Amino acid sequence: MEMKPQMPKLSIIVVVYCMSRQAMNTLYSLSVRYQQNVSESDYEILVMENLSADNLDPSAVQALGDNIRHFRRDETSASPVNAINEGFREAHGAFIGLIIDGARMVTPRVVEYALMASRISANALVAVPAFNLGPHLHYLHLDCDYGEEQEQNLLEEARWQHNGYRLFDIGNLGEANPRGLFQPFLENNCYFTSRDNFAAIGYADERFQYPGGGSLNLHMFRSVGMLPQCEPYCVMAGEGTFHQFHGGVTTAQIDGRQALLTRFREQLESVWGGRFPALEREPLLIGAVTSHAQRLLHYSSVRGQKRFNRLHEKRYVFCQDDLQRTHFYYQRDASDIIRCDPR
Repeated sequence: MEMKPQMPKLSIIVVVYCMSRQAMNTLYSLSVRYQQNVSESDYEILVMENLSADNLDPSAVQALGDNIRHFRRDETSASPVNAINEGFREAHGAFIGLIIDGARMVTPRVVEYALMASRISANALVAVPAFNLGPHLHYLHLDCDYGEEQEQNLLEEARWQHNGYRLFDIGNLGEANPRGLFQPFLENNCYFTSRDNFAAIGYADERFQYPGGGSLNLHMFRSVGMLPQCEPYCVMAGEGTFHQFHGGVTTAQIDGRQALLTRFREQLESVWGGRFPALEREPLLIGAVTSHAQRLLHYSSVRGQKRFNRLHEKRYVFCQDDLQRTHFYYQRDASDIIRCDPR
């Protein structure tokens, strides 16, 4: 009897456009050459590349592993939304990870912990904290004299292929979670959940056709996080994604950046139906924390305690989305209501 090939437990969709050097770093960081305690049969990587003047070399991509599938797409939209939805159609796994920006390298146990979370619950939502490479935010790169040459030198000196946790030593907190792990995430740039959860939100909303997707990433992350069945919400305490400089739409110092961000926000609020807040859910921390990431955990704890004290004094709920998702509000008596923060 002919045996059917084993389907991977996990699929990771990576969207790439005009960033071959950065994307190869990202794909290497996702490959079994670098990821720890996993095998190729555990997961697949779907590279959804919209063709540009700087395309990946298919043979170089394939050389990274037999669990990588590379799709070269002739796309007319400046948004990644169509590539994302094609990735969902092609994915074999019941648990799916999404990296909308292919310039984001990951640390060495991201895949292992994503698989662990999927065993805890088929409907878990797993977020990987986001950082930038280099000492400065990338949208200030001209003021700080930072670019690809400086970044390549940092990566070579760190020898990150031999120890991916050294990325913490050459990175900094980005805009996605500037206050650390215990504060609400407005967005996330590498997260995992069930195929069913992605289906429940309609996958990627095709109204987001701005370059880079506009605020698509924010919309998808919060939409999944607010699903009643989405439990638990996990954050990888000692892992991270590290954004490489590539002159992106919102991650470079370009003229008109603020006006573009305003248009993105206006579209997001129009689609969402009002003010768009960060996802306020209490995280279950998973994974080990190396010495390289310990300073982040300490920083996060200090900032998180300050926020908790401030909200506790005002009798605001610390993670109000946990209550709103179940429509259940705690109240000890009529004069002692725990309120939701109106901000």
